Amino acid sequence: MFARMPSPAALRTFEAAARLGSFKAAARELAVMPSAVSHQIRALEEHLEVPLFIRRTRAVELTESGRKLSRAVHQAFRQIMVALEDVSAAETVLTVSTTPAFAALWLVPRLGRFEERHPEFRIQLDTGTAPTDLERDRRVDLAIRYGIGPYPRLHAIPLIDESFGAYATPDYLRGLARPQDAVLIETSWQQPGLEDLSWQAWLSAAGIRGDTAQNRRYFDEEHYVVQAALASQGLVLASSILVDDLVRRGWLDSYRPEVQLAGRRYTALCLPGRASLRKVARFLDWLRDEAAGDS
Repeated sequence: MFARMPSPAALRTFEAAARLGSFKAAARELAVMPSAVSHQIRALEEHLEVPLFIRRTRAVELTESGRKLSRAVHQAFRQIMVALEDVSAAETVLTVSTTPAFAALWLVPRLGRFEERHPEFRIQLDTGTAPTDLERDRRVDLAIRYGIGPYPRLHAIPLIDESFGAYATPDYLRGLARPQDAVLIETSWQQPGLEDLSWQAWLSAAGIRGDTAQNRRYFDEEHYVVQAALASQGLVLASSILVDDLVRRGWLDSYRPEVQLAGRRYTALCLPGRASLRKVARFLDWLRDEAAGDS
């Protein structure tokens, strides 16, 4: 398609000479000898079989053909520069796909530490409960998913294994005599195939008859459940990973911490070819360090 195109070097030299109106000025901008500019322009004119400049004693002037080509080449180089700037900017933006709950409750509270370590990168979050197809959606650099896989054709980094327990604010727990008396809040899971992560299962593990606890509330998203706990609306069944920061801050406490339901694992995933990209590699290193602190 572009076999008959002049060389990019010749077009770049022509653009500089046309814009500056001088072969000498173009040579200074391009850091070459004036004779090299004259040679490139002459070769371009011979290739096109048309004069592009009128040579005068102290300056050069574009011909009509030269003016037409100058406008086109200048616009093309401007478009290339804009594209190069966009590509360069994209190398500093890391798009991470994960669930709203994991983003809000685990990732966002820790992102400041990544930005302190790597201020040259900016994190862009893409949240949703449906898994992102990394092979189709190439704008996403990395995904953090909950489950056990397998993840064929993806580079997978295991992060954290979680469990589920009962949590509430310290004020709520002080007035709670037994779990059957609490408002029991849990997530209505949308993902198929998960283990039984329900109050019924927790009560059974605690040796309590489930039918003795009548007051139940449900939310479709985990972070809504945690927000209800923070508002002292009841006792919630929540991921130990997602409430870890809230427990450390003293905003939530564990109720009967010895009673836990086994959950699954959070895994970082990316296309194999992207694992070596600097922004992805740095983020994966940071994720491993953060996960190790929670394990």
